[in-house]
Amino acid sequence: MTKKKIILLCLILILVGNNIPIALAQEETTSPTITIISPEQGETVDISTPEIKVEYNDPSGIEINTVKLIVDGYPVSDWDETIITSTSASYIPPEFLGFDEGNYSVTIEVSDIHGNTAKETWTFIVKMSTYQVKEETIDVFTIITYILYGTAIVFIAFSIYIIYLKKTKKFTFKKYFIQHKIKKEIFVFYIPLIIAFLFSILGLAIVSKDPSLPAFSMEYILIIGIFIAIGPFAVYSQMDRRKIAKYERAFSQFLFEMADAMRGGLDPTKALIELSKTDKGILKNHLKRAADGIKLGRPFDEVIGAMIKPIKSDLLKRYGLLIGETSKIGGETSQVIHRAAKDMDDFLKINQERRRQLLGQTTTIYIAFIVLLIILWQLIVIFPSIEGMNISLLKGTSFDPTENTGITRMSFFTIKQRFFHLVTIDSLGTGTIIGMFIDGNIRYGLIHSLILTAITVIFFISLIL
Repeated sequence: MTKKKIILLCLILILVGNNIPIALAQEETTSPTITIISPEQGETVDISTPEIKVEYNDPSGIEINTVKLIVDGYPVSDWDETIITSTSASYIPPEFLGFDEGNYSVTIEVSDIHGNTAKETWTFIVKMSTYQVKEETIDVFTIITYILYGTAIVFIAFSIYIIYLKKTKKFTFKKYFIQHKIKKEIFVFYIPLIIAFLFSILGLAIVSKDPSLPAFSMEYILIIGIFIAIGPFAVYSQMDRRKIAKYERAFSQFLFEMADAMRGGLDPTKALIELSKTDKGILKNHLKRAADGIKLGRPFDEVIGAMIKPIKSDLLKRYGLLIGETSKIGGETSQVIHRAAKDMDDFLKINQERRRQLLGQTTTIYIAFIVLLIILWQLIVIFPSIEGMNISLLKGTSFDPTENTGITRMSFFTIKQRFFHLVTIDSLGTGTIIGMFIDGNIRYGLIHSLILTAITVIFFISLIL
């Protein structure tokens, strides 16, 4: 090869070599193309778990590790429900993270093997008014049907058993109820509990079948069920507490009068008979039955025990046993009874003063509960403005909104719902604590639970829901 040919070949190679990087640079600056499959921009979907799918393409190839899919501000690229390939990305939210009614945004970001990036954002709408219940959802009406069938079978079996008793043992309901008195707890506790259960099941079934009802209809049904279940028992417990307190004050006065009668020369039995002839208010019928027992020859201690047994007061049982044993021992019975009456009266006064002071503490608990509601209200009001706040100063690191922190992001509706549930549970628990705090019994606090629950419902309906 001649010298001229060699020089010419070198010039050609130089020119071609200089143009290759230019061509490659032109190819590397081309960004991938993105195609939205579902839901489309502005589309309205009628299910809470729609498939979010997008396709992308690039002649040089997509770098799969760079694909970022962000749904409603939360990165889901690494989730098990997300499928990412070299040509598409799709995501179907699980049932427990289904979308509530509202607007949602989706962002897809992809890069090719040369680092060229493409990004696309679009929105869609979820309208729950036409939400379709899935086939695998439990049909509450079916449950109610089985309950009714079971009730019918039990009723038929019970009827057959009653007919058998009538034929063999001359059974009648009138005779049975004369011998066995029905406890009040059956009417104020068990029956309302059954009614509340059936009401809740039926109400939830109707609400689940009618999506046009308000969003918190299920919560309202459960709240009404709570009031039906414990309302009668709570009112009965308060009435019973006040009635027992009246019995205790009346019994203390009865002991004073009995001691005075015995100092006048009467023995305990005659003193009780004489006192039964006067009007003793709430103890009137009890004293008459006790006097009738003495006239029939029953011992004094036995009739005193029988007189105070239906009242169900531990305080009366202690002092009744004391004067009963004193009457059997003999001696200065009048002094012992007078001393017992004085001790009982002092105890009742101290207990009344203690309860008055504790009621002041109860007012403080109510005020603290209302303050809690106001704080929650303010948190819910400012939540939309702090939802996307940069928390890098709290974390001590740079903040990346697309970083997957593993924390499930709840919608605004879900947050209000969770707060409502938590405060309702807190109101029920706080009421029972008040009952234990003041009267030493949970059932006396149920009325406070209902009051706090009513305050919660009114507060949330008025200001939050």
